Parts: sequence; C-alpha cells; structure tokens
Amino acid sequence: MTDEWYRLPNWDDEARAEFERRLRRARSFSRAQYLRIKGLALKEEGEMAGARELWRRVLDDDGEFAEMHAWAAAEHLGDSYADDDPGLAITFYRRSMKRNKSLNMTSATQPIKLAELLHQRGRPKDLAEAKSLLMDWPKMADMPMPSAHFRCNAALAEVLDATGDREEARQAANRALALVDSPAPFPRHKELGVVRADRRTLKRLNQLASRE
Repeated sequence: MTDEWYRLPNWDDEARAEFERRLRRARSFSRAQYLRIKGLALKEEGEMAGARELWRRVLDDDGEFAEMHAWAAAEHLGDSYADDDPGLAITFYRRSMKRNKSLNMTSATQPIKLAELLHQRGRPKDLAEAKSLLMDWPKMADMPMPSAHFRCNAALAEVLDATGDREEARQAANRALALVDSPAPFPRHKELGVVRADRRTLKRLNQLASRE
C-alpha cells in the first residue's frame, strides 16, 4: 500500500521528521526493513542521497533480522554506485554476498553485476574472478528468470572474449541469444523475467556468436 508511512516518497524536512518519529515508535526488529523500503521509495523519486543514507543505516542496524535486510541494502547501494563509482559498487556487492551464499533477500544477481564491473576494470585477476563468478552463478542461484540467465551469458561471453577464449565466448553468446524469445516463467506475470535487450547488445552477441 502506497499510504504506508515507510513507503511514502516525500523527503522534505517535515517528511523526514515524521519518518523518524514513526521509526522510533516501530518495533526494533522492523526498523531495518522500514529503512530499506523507504530508501527504495526515495530512489524512485530520484532522491538518491536520501536513499543511500537510509541504506547505510540498515548496514549499521544491529536489531533482530537486520542482517537479512543488510544483504539487500548492500546490493541497493552497489546498484546506486555502479555508474558513478564502480569501485565502491564492487565493495558493496561483495558485502551483500559475503555472508549470504544463498543470495536470499536480494535479486540473486549480484555475482553477475560484480562480474560486469570486474570486466570493465579489465585486469587479469579481475577477469579471472569474473569468469569464475559467472560460471558458478547458475549453481549459486536457483533463478528461473530468462533475463538473468541472458545477462549472465552475455557477460560471460564478453569476459571469455577478453581472455582469448574465443570458442567458449561463442558458446556463451549463443546461449544468450537462445534466451531472447523465452517466455515468462510465471504465466500470470507475462512481463516478469523476459529478456529485454537493446539492439547494440544483440549486435555484439551476434558478432561473438559468429566468430570461428
């Protein structure tokens, strides 16, 4: 419900004061959840500084169940910095994954996001780690979404190409392309999890897939 106080996107002085007042009255085991969700509402309104502030508070919360919400908050922070500060994003993705081997309470795609940033950095040890993350991800995450497997294989194709593994890169690119028209995994949610790739990405994958 959008009228729940911790989902409202307002963040002027009055709204902040009201949020903090309600947060103080909330049960301690719920505060981390409220902070994280409020951060998502602020992000949707473009209030990124406020969102980051709240997500960092989740990381510092020591209440019951707070750690589970910290895994998600760390991923949110990584997402928010991926373009502006890739190094900091890498730090947060690692934190999200560190004590959460099952990737619960998150999108379960942090290894893919981390691998993409490592590929951008491009050092040999980064590429080796990125390859390992992407090869292991299907076993780590029980993920039915074609969009996530497409992203994993597309990233793997780029990493393998960068390391000179042309045949493996070709196979990964073909796996990604084969997922493009896959149906949504949940019949009642026909848009959830379907692949949405732009023309540039598809062109690049076709180039990698056609290499001998």
